[in-house]
Amino acid sequence: MTILRNYKSSFVLLGGMILGSIIGIIMGPKATMFMPLATIFLNLLYCCIVPMIFTSLVSAIANMESTKKLGKILSMMIGLFIITGIFAAIFMLLVTITFNPAKGVSLDLKETIDAGKASTDFVGMLTVNDFNLLWSRQNLMALIVFTILFGIATSSLGEKGIVIVQFFDGLSNVIIKLVGYVMKLAPIGLGAFFASLIGEQGSQIAGPLSRSLIIFLFASLVYYFVSNTLFAFIGGGREGISLFWKNILPPSLTSLGTCSSAATIPTNLIAGEKIGLSKEINNLVVPMGANLHKDGAVLIQILKIVFMCEVFNINILEPKNFITAIVIAVLASCVMGAIPAGGYTGEIFIMSAFGLPQVAMPIMILIGTITDAPATAINSTGDISVGMMLSRFIEGKDWYNKPKSVESTHISITPVKSPSVN
Repeated sequence: MTILRNYKSSFVLLGGMILGSIIGIIMGPKATMFMPLATIFLNLLYCCIVPMIFTSLVSAIANMESTKKLGKILSMMIGLFIITGIFAAIFMLLVTITFNPAKGVSLDLKETIDAGKASTDFVGMLTVNDFNLLWSRQNLMALIVFTILFGIATSSLGEKGIVIVQFFDGLSNVIIKLVGYVMKLAPIGLGAFFASLIGEQGSQIAGPLSRSLIIFLFASLVYYFVSNTLFAFIGGGREGISLFWKNILPPSLTSLGTCSSAATIPTNLIAGEKIGLSKEINNLVVPMGANLHKDGAVLIQILKIVFMCEVFNINILEPKNFITAIVIAVLASCVMGAIPAGGYTGEIFIMSAFGLPQVAMPIMILIGTITDAPATAINSTGDISVGMMLSRFIEGKDWYNKPKSVESTHISITPVKSPSVN
């Protein structure tokens, strides 16, 4: 009964996703009729992301003791992002070299695709040229940079800025409450999303790339449990492992159902707060991690690289190719979601580094599409486990027992009666 009570909301959410998957299998492409329900839920959630990042981050930085601590957190956080990305890349290389994802695959590579939407605008990753553009989830990194500067400016005012700090503290709590209301729709919204996804892409998943998908599912499942458990242990020992797995299910299921790291930011912030991450660490790591820390995307990039190297007879075991694969995978995973219109950035990096022809693009995009959901779950949950390690290094061994500056706000997902399906 204790387990049922503690995980009730997660079970409800999981039940909605399983029901949606079954409906997608039964109805096939016709299941896309449920997509409007998913769109309503996702749009409401997306509308919460920008104000939640802005208010919570300003509040955290403005209440921080010094800008020196902010610099320490940011530098150590970036270092952990890179280290865990390299760890993910090496892990996936070992898996794909052992289990050849392209074995027995015969592909028609005559198809081409327009890569004109891809972008390598690294300046656009950090800044925008008009104030109103900050308030788009397509420019989250630019928003984070502006918010950090705004928070530092507010903090520097001292007593004159107290009113502003109090305002953002209160507004942050309001946004968290609003997210709680939106998440009540999660069982229906994510169930509808899964029904549409399975119904529309079922044939692709069962097609010639099924071996790659099976290998990736195996690798991602192992990495999800092993890496998060390891990082949580480094962060908080056995107690850290218990805290992590007790609170990570809602973000895991939300990311799995939405295939969006950005959409998981609200539930991730709540999970980090329940685990005991300090306000400044939680509100920095989660939004920045959603853009820059994507171990799941690293796994996908390695899968693409090894797959295409096998197809075009490139020896991935050569030291130069092996190291290049790691660098490209980590770099592409960092920038592909943070750069505006950077959808095909990862593929372009891979093609350029390994000299692949343009016809490799559609195959890599297809691989990315069918592996997106489990990769997103790894992306999002990894931000919390990195936050736990960061807390250990910044705040000491017993960081989760230290009193927090603000009272925790708990959000639960309550079941909503699902509409009948004819």
